[in-house]
Amino acid sequence: MESSSLVIRSDGGTSAVTSSREFGDFSILVSDFEGATGWGLKPEGLCKGDVCYPVRNVEELSDGVNIDLATFAKLTNQSLLFDSEYQVAALGELASSRATSMSTLVAPDFRLPDIHGKQVSFSDFNRRKRLLLAWSSW
Repeated sequence: MESSSLVIRSDGGTSAVTSSREFGDFSILVSDFEGATGWGLKPEGLCKGDVCYPVRNVEELSDGVNIDLATFAKLTNQSLLFDSEYQVAALGELASSRATSMSTLVAPDFRLPDIHGKQVSFSDFNRRKRLLLAWSSW
């Protein structure tokens, strides 16, 4: 059973894809894969630019028509969230990128509303000490 889905990349870009429940947890057509993720399945493995990850068991990743995003994320060491009800998948950054960010102890820039609703960027407070408090109800 094929359906229309959305893939969100770690850079915030989105791609409309055709997904299937016939293969893997959340699979998309091979023809949609490179455009949605920036990665290609080649004889040498999963490749993006000059970076390639070897794939030992191609049958686990692809049935020739579909590519399972859960297996792809596991092979490339990315986080993956998917909502089967809304047919949306979100890919996180590569672990190597996260490790580099964590080793520098420099927080990424982001924008959030303050208590008055005004958008504030983390970089607005450069050259000043900052204390970032995060809270969640879950």
